[in-house]
Amino acid sequence: MMRRAIAITMVALWAAIASAATAADRIVSPSDRQTLAAVLEQASVGDRIILRPGRYPGRLVIRKTLTVHGDPGASIVGDGTGTVVTIEAPDVVLRGVDISGSGMDLETMDSGVFATEAATAALIEDTVVTGNLYGIYIHGAAKSLVRHNKIVGLKDGRLSEAGNGVTVWNAPGAKVVHNDISFGRDGIATNASKRNVFSGNRFANVRFAIHYMYTNDSEISGNISTGNLVG
Repeated sequence: MMRRAIAITMVALWAAIASAATAADRIVSPSDRQTLAAVLEQASVGDRIILRPGRYPGRLVIRKTLTVHGDPGASIVGDGTGTVVTIEAPDVVLRGVDISGSGMDLETMDSGVFATEAATAALIEDTVVTGNLYGIYIHGAAKSLVRHNKIVGLKDGRLSEAGNGVTVWNAPGAKVVHNDISFGRDGIATNASKRNVFSGNRFANVRFAIHYMYTNDSEISGNISTGNLVG
C-alpha cells in the first residue's frame, strides 16, 4: 500500500513538473491577426496570456487553467449581450484588465466576470469592472478569491433592474477582500454559501453594502460603508 501511494505521488509530481516546463508566455496585441478568443482556445494549460494595451472584444470563455494578465490600458469590452468573461476551469488567474459591456438580462446573470462551478480557486484581482449588469459573479466556484478590484455598477435606471458588485452563490471558501465597490444594487450579495470571508472592502452608493442570506460560518470584518441606502 505504501509503495502504491509513493508511486501515485511521484506520478502527480512528474505531471506537475512537466506542465510547468511546457507553460509559455503568449503576448497578444489588439492588432494581431489572431483574436484573443482564438488564443485562449489554442493555449496550453498553465500558459500566461499577456495583453498589451488596447481594446479586445468580449464574450470570452476561459476553458483551461490559464493566467490572463493585462498590461496597463488593456481592456476587454463586450458587445452589450451576455457575459464579458466567463471562467470555466480551475485555478484561472484574471488580473489587471478593464472589463465592461455586459448584457442587461438579470435571468441569464449577465456579468463582467462570471466564474462557474468548475472555476474552483479562481483568482480575480486588480481589475476595473465598470458599467456591467453584475460586476463579478462567483456562481459555485469554491475557494475563489476576488481582491483589489474596482467595481462600478450601473448608475442609471431602477435599482431593482441592476445587479450586484460581487455575487457569491454556493461557493464555499470564497473570499472577497480589499475591493472598491460602488453603484448597482448591493455591494456584495451572498446566498447559500459557507466559510466565506468579506473583509477590507469599501462600499459607496449601493443599497446594502453586504446582503447576507443563508450563509454560514463566515467572516465580515474591516469593511467601510458610506452613502448607501440601507447600510
